Amino acid sequence: MSDSFSERMRRRWARRRDDSDAAFGTPGGAPDAGGGGFGGGPFGGSGADAPGAGGNPFGPGAEAPEPGLAGALPGEHETTTRARLLHERLREAYAAGDVATVSQLADLMPDGPSAQPYRAYGQVLAAEARADDALAVELARGFLERLHPADHEWETARTLFGEVAVQALVMGAVPLAGNLAAAEDALRQTDYMLHPSGALLKFAEEEEGHPLLLVLHGKPEKAVRAARREVRAEKRGTRAGYADALCTYALAACAAGDIDAAREALAEADRALPGRPRVTATRARIETSPAATMREE
Repeated sequence: MSDSFSERMRRRWARRRDDSDAAFGTPGGAPDAGGGGFGGGPFGGSGADAPGAGGNPFGPGAEAPEPGLAGALPGEHETTTRARLLHERLREAYAAGDVATVSQLADLMPDGPSAQPYRAYGQVLAAEARADDALAVELARGFLERLHPADHEWETARTLFGEVAVQALVMGAVPLAGNLAAAEDALRQTDYMLHPSGALLKFAEEEEGHPLLLVLHGKPEKAVRAARREVRAEKRGTRAGYADALCTYALAACAAGDIDAAREALAEADRALPGRPRVTATRARIETSPAATMREE
């Protein structure tokens, strides 16, 4: 759930929405054009861009507006404002590698229909920051299962689940059975086209270039190339994004049998952001892998 993770989701959503019709709804407006900026919501777009959404990245909230809270957007309910502002602080703490603050802010998220997307995302992000991948999958799956495909939140929650599930699968935190197919389905890009007959046609396209998904598909060389591109891109971003991209590269390199490259990547991740739980968990994973144990023998 790093910036690397968030950037992938922003780019995927941008590709999905570029040629689509606004009638199908957008989660909090179209994503920002620039990398790394997400405006009012976790997955892109300023809250002001979405009519009635009030900064909620997943769609309009159910509460009536209560103006007066500092930082509120026009027509935004107080609960939504509090959740949005806490979410912004949470992302800043995550980018700085402050795992304790991320967890504290996730716990402070208010309840309420319009705050629920922020709360769910914050809880998943906190679990991912602690490298508790099994819990991240459980939380993301739980949020997705409470939704209907027609809900504004559906596509974003679906992508969230897919990302954390793939991470957990590669880390060995969840079994392949019942999770790999679900993760693949969640990461498929879905586009819609209105047929002249009035029927709504749905097209699903396989996600290409996801390093960890390529690892799971037994394509480690392609995974290494894709992960290397992510590392180059994230080096220009936040320290957290860079460190997590290096972890992804380490997992791909390990799958390809290059344990030295994997260890070097994790050493660089330690220099970029010392003490990060994701780096520690990744190192434990690769050091118990066949690539490491066979090398020692």
